Amino acid sequence: MAFPSTIEELRKAGYRFDGESDCKGCGVAIEWWITPNGKKMPVDHGTAMPHWKTCPQAELFRKER
Repeated sequence: MAFPSTIEELRKAGYRFDGESDCKGCGVAIEWWITPNGKKMPVDHGTAMPHWKTCPQAELFRKER
């Protein structure tokens, strides 16, 4: 299954909006969504694009496996 590409598709797939803030890495406005598995996910404001795909500072927030 492809990742949702619109806000409406996020909602239909079970994601829940959880608020707005600014990215601590790059400073742009982001939205927080709760995934169907209960995890928080940063999304570019007004889109369904996960912020880690567009943030120039994303490596600062990646967890080591």
